[in-house]
Amino acid sequence: MPKKDFGGDPGGLIGDAIFSAIKPLYKEAKRQERAARALRRTYYAPEPKVSQKDIVFSVLPQAIRNAGAHFSARDLYYATRPLAYDHADWEGDKRLEYSYFSQTLLTEYQELRGPIAGLWRDPRGNLHEPHTGKSIALGTREVADYSFPEYTFDKILYVEKEGEWPKLQAAQLAERYDMAVASAKGYPVEAVRDLFKRAERGDYQLFVFHDADIDGYEIARVLREATRRMPHHSVEVLDIGLTVEDAVGMGLDSEPFSRNKGIPSTLRRRLSVIAEAYFVHRQERFELNAILPDTRRIEYIERKLEEKDVRGKVIPPDDALKELREAMYREKVEGWVDDLIAEVLGTDALKDKIVEDFEERFKLQGARAWIETGFERDEAQSWRDALKGTLQADYDAKHKDALEKAVRESIRKTVADDERDNRE
Repeated sequence: MPKKDFGGDPGGLIGDAIFSAIKPLYKEAKRQERAARALRRTYYAPEPKVSQKDIVFSVLPQAIRNAGAHFSARDLYYATRPLAYDHADWEGDKRLEYSYFSQTLLTEYQELRGPIAGLWRDPRGNLHEPHTGKSIALGTREVADYSFPEYTFDKILYVEKEGEWPKLQAAQLAERYDMAVASAKGYPVEAVRDLFKRAERGDYQLFVFHDADIDGYEIARVLREATRRMPHHSVEVLDIGLTVEDAVGMGLDSEPFSRNKGIPSTLRRRLSVIAEAYFVHRQERFELNAILPDTRRIEYIERKLEEKDVRGKVIPPDDALKELREAMYREKVEGWVDDLIAEVLGTDALKDKIVEDFEERFKLQGARAWIETGFERDEAQSWRDALKGTLQADYDAKHKDALEKAVRESIRKTVADDERDNRE
């Protein structure tokens, strides 16, 4: 047999020949190794990890007890975090983030187990009453304690920008429409939605004013409709916010925006063709601040109010007005009589004389001791209240009769002098 001619490396040929001989054995060894690994996975599967949510839910009842009788979401977060970190299944390098805890976990927990007693949300914004000059913070506790003043206003306007209030105030919009203004930053908190729900039961007209953008349109929806946090919420709210159509019609400048989240499907279905073009395709929005000057913005609000059939000024119904007018008449006449008595009798001079005459009797040099004694009775009071309390007690016990006698004698003398002057 003739020899095979080759020009390669003899060592390489020998190595190839050896590998060809042992290749079946190598393949079999690899097969057995894979089978062994599969077998180990079958019999030694790792235990599933416990989620952050499960751990937080398990410790929340104790955290609620630890937080006290009244607490904010942040208070509850700080009460929950150490309990969660001490849990046997908590991964040591993981952190419980406040945003995840307050926005997601608390919402889900209350969906399952109902509202957490004692939990309140920090105020965001204020409710400004017309005519009274009174404002209340829009927080859970403040709104829960709030009582609507009788026959003062019958409308509420929610404005998504707190900086708009001074402009509305300067225009006296609240007073001219008998309308309270709730000014806040962005989306309405639960306290605002609770306030609107209570107001609707009292037959108040409810309005919202917002930007022409996705969030602005969503703010109007959230005020009206149920959400995950408030699944049973439903209130009739009249939307007078800036629309894309109006913005384009007024020639306002649009501005670009970027958004990590997509447009909610519930909103997208309701968008007009032009609004979808701006929000979806062009990704542009319109700020209500672009309506300039500010007087033009007030005109826009008033036009929108009229389009929504805003009610007129508040006048009490006849049955209530009868009682109220009589009480108001009595108050005014009593005030006039007080003024005339003061003028006829010279009560300012009378008061000055009696104050001077009785100063020694009250022994005011003991004021410091009185105050310190008052603190012993009630350490929560101020020095002013302690001093006033002691003076009142001293008057009731020692000086009331003498003071009354002095007043009567002064009045009698003034009347007698006045009669003598008239005779002369």
